[in-house]
Amino acid sequence: MNHLLILTFTFLAFFFVTTFSGELIPYTMIYPLPFKLKKEGDNKLFVDIRWSGIDEPEDALIIERLTCFSHAVTIDGPYEKHGKFGDRKTQYELIIHRKNVQVKCQFRVTDISSFVVSFVFRT
Repeated sequence: MNHLLILTFTFLAFFFVTTFSGELIPYTMIYPLPFKLKKEGDNKLFVDIRWSGIDEPEDALIIERLTCFSHAVTIDGPYEKHGKFGDRKTQYELIIHRKNVQVKCQFRVTDISSFVVSFVFRT
């Protein structure tokens, strides 16, 4: 019985010391928000991508990159953009070359922290 009491006391003491002591470690995080695919005419798609974050400075430089793994679409304009976190959105224009093809794309935002969003659609 004494061993159980000592073990219980030790566990509770360790639990309270680790839970309620010290300072919280600051961190930054960037995360995606829901994106939109908009069709414009017969052979154009616009991809609107938004993001937000925790403790990210508004003027932090980021790299935005869209990659599509199919020859059915091409990205009109640069596939990699350099912007600021405070923009919180970007837009890419996709040119459709073939209809009724499944396309997988990947969008990445990178600064100190980063995220990757993969999505699949049919042209």
